[in-house]
Amino acid sequence: MLVVNTILIERGINVGAIAMLELKSRQFDRSDTETATDASESEIDLQQRVEELQRADRSLYNLMGMEVWAIAKTMDDIYPGFWHQFMENRRIACKQFMEQQKQAHRSED
Repeated sequence: MLVVNTILIERGINVGAIAMLELKSRQFDRSDTETATDASESEIDLQQRVEELQRADRSLYNLMGMEVWAIAKTMDDIYPGFWHQFMENRRIACKQFMEQQKQAHRSED
C-alpha cells in the first residue's frame, strides 16, 4: 500500500478521491493478494488502480465545480449581483494567496 500511496502523491491524486474508493481499495488488496502471483500481473493491476483513482479524482473536482456553480447561480437568482461579488471576492482571495506564496517562497530563500 505504501507503493500505491507514493505513486498517488507523485501523480498529484487528491486525497478525497482516495477516501471515496477506500472500500474498493480494501477489496482490491484482498483479491490482489489471493490471485496475483506474477509480478507483471500485479504491476498491471496497480496501473489500473492508479487510473481508476485518477478518474475518481477528476469526477470529484467536476462535482465540486458543479456544486459551487449551482450555489452561486441560485444565490444570484435570489440576490441579483451575487455572482459578480462572488467572482470579485474570488479574485481578491487568489491575489492574496499568490502574495502569501511569494512571501513564503522569499522567506525560504
